[in-house]
Amino acid sequence: MRIQLFDRGLPQGKKLFADIESVCQRLQIDNDPEYSKDLNKAYARGLTGNTILLIDNEVALIDKYPSIKELEAIISDYLK
Repeated sequence: MRIQLFDRGLPQGKKLFADIESVCQRLQIDNDPEYSKDLNKAYARGLTGNTILLIDNEVALIDKYPSIKELEAIISDYLK
């Protein structure tokens, strides 16, 4: 599983990444999530937003900051 977060370095995005790391540890996901401030990579795919979460190259969230429980549910759906 590949989890990528593209963010402008906003406090909400940093918290979201910390939550993602926590969820990955809890779910025992081997690959570490990736954090990038280079939004041009996301924009090149036609995506726009301040915070973009991709899971296995699919858009999971754009400019949304779910609770850790909601985030765990989102990531768990991709494990199936």
